Amino acid sequence: MIGLIVLVILCGGVSAGSHSLRYFFTSMTPIPGFPEFVVVGYVDEAQFVEYNSERRTMIPRQRWMEEREGPEYWERNTRNAQSAEQWGKANIPIALSRTNQSGGIHTIQVMYGCELGNDGTTRGFYQDSWDGKDFISFDLEHMVWVTPVQWGEITKNKWDQDRAWNQRWKGYLEEECIEWLRKYLDYGKRELRAVTPQVFLSVDKASDTKPAQLSCLVTGFYPRDIELTLLRNGRPISDTDSTGILPNHDGTYQIKRWVEIGPEDGATYSCQVDHSSKAGVETRDWDGTFRVTPGSSEGPNLGLIVGIVLAAVVLIALVIGAVVWKKRGGEKKSGYSPANPAERGESSSNSSAQA
Repeated sequence: MIGLIVLVILCGGVSAGSHSLRYFFTSMTPIPGFPEFVVVGYVDEAQFVEYNSERRTMIPRQRWMEEREGPEYWERNTRNAQSAEQWGKANIPIALSRTNQSGGIHTIQVMYGCELGNDGTTRGFYQDSWDGKDFISFDLEHMVWVTPVQWGEITKNKWDQDRAWNQRWKGYLEEECIEWLRKYLDYGKRELRAVTPQVFLSVDKASDTKPAQLSCLVTGFYPRDIELTLLRNGRPISDTDSTGILPNHDGTYQIKRWVEIGPEDGATYSCQVDHSSKAGVETRDWDGTFRVTPGSSEGPNLGLIVGIVLAAVVLIALVIGAVVWKKRGGEKKSGYSPANPAERGESSSNSSAQA
């Protein structure tokens, strides 16, 4: 059944050394075994709230949220998520009509939130998609909506005409969202603290079946954003392979990068790691020692397989996240539209606030 879902990651371009608050909402056409509507909220890479149309209750996903917010918070956000669920059901048929589609599996997906840099700079963002393709986004600087598709012009024109609506969006993304991000960071300050990576650099000897391989394993770091570069004689190597960033069982992350090398090239090799937990870039030099890799090492790496499976779970959780709203008093705009931010309660995880 998972193969029927189009996996799409909507990201706000969060930079290394920053903190972010992001919400992912997804409304989808009915599929047996899957909820039609899901909300997930993330502080950095930690999921802290969730709602789905089967449970129909907003719940905490971190202990620090359960301990710091009371019944009023969860009741308010549950009501807003339920309203958003109804909005999604109403707007999927409209999107189908405007794209001349019928039947099949279709999704409305939205990711929005804000980012707080270590230097105090802030940024808000909103991205919206239909069936995994960009549909509309908000330009905060000019307070206009931008669409790359012709059928999106109807929605763009409607939203651009409501200046008060756009001003509220700007205020939410640039101010209120940041306030809630600071609050959540304070709630989870022990769990969300940066963790310094461990770096391991080694070279496997060449064999009859494969050349020598230089590899750099970086593990145990948090947050997720990291830059890992292999160097030859002090210069970056461009043709390297990588596992990509994978989750560890304890909430930290790992990544491995490697490259084939010639046994007689006489070059010096290094691994360079740049992570927000460190004051500067760490460089680990290869000491010239080869390790002998057992023949069985050519088979599947169990740790890597586990990491990939965990990463797939994270991808699916992000994909089945969704955002939808309705305007104040239950009035829906005709077409594809989020709810009025003025409806929001205290929490930025309020579904009507999130749109």
